[in-house]
Amino acid sequence: MSERVTPSPSQVAITIARREIAIAGKRRFVKLLFLGSLVPPLVMAVLLVVRTMVQGAGLNLDWDPLVQFLTIQVTPVLFLALAVGTPSVARDRSEEVLFLYATRPVTPWSYTLGKMIAVAVPTAGLLILPGFLIAVLRLGLLPDVDLLASLDLFARVTLVALLMAGAYSGLCVGASAAVKKARWALLLAVAVLILPRMSASLLWRRSPYALDAESAVRDLVEALFQGPWDGHGFTAIAVLLAWTALGAFVTATRVRQEMTP
Repeated sequence: MSERVTPSPSQVAITIARREIAIAGKRRFVKLLFLGSLVPPLVMAVLLVVRTMVQGAGLNLDWDPLVQFLTIQVTPVLFLALAVGTPSVARDRSEEVLFLYATRPVTPWSYTLGKMIAVAVPTAGLLILPGFLIAVLRLGLLPDVDLLASLDLFARVTLVALLMAGAYSGLCVGASAAVKKARWALLLAVAVLILPRMSASLLWRRSPYALDAESAVRDLVEALFQGPWDGHGFTAIAVLLAWTALGAFVTATRVRQEMTP
């Protein structure tokens, strides 16, 4: 008779993430947001082809739509993260089922990680996959782009995607853990986006440093792809890591309080 093997914390987190993604995928609004998030990458690919054709005709079009794509893509991806993440923990709290996890091999941190992965995977994927496509298109279409330049571009896009995914998942899941209703979690997450931005505008009249997650992603994109790399770039990374850590801490703390049989 074989012994039953207790799943590891990482396996538990992945199982929770898969379940959460499956639940979110059944909602029509989430599906529409996901499809809407695919529009900017398609437009970017078309613009890149058009730019190559124009240059092939002898016209010098000194414009690369990559930065514009990344800057625009930040917003629809944020909407998707809000739609997936803000109901996740609030739903479990409102249904008072968190105590059931205490009877299973689920720790507060594995639960938190699973919920955050469910938000981070589609969020990061909507930047990483188009980034890979763009790098391949640039390598194949632009004569002045070599393999090393394409790998460098993809690495920078991946860095932005991972930091953005962590911050967005921390923001949305943390807000969801703080309340028992998804609508209040959504309002809290929006407030956490708006209030730091307003505070930054008051603190720094000119060229304010980003304090909210969305502005930090935009500053990071500008620093990585347009330069120069200055204090705004370092601040953006610190802010994104801080929102990731804060969201994880708030969620794990709240879950630990209620995960009692």
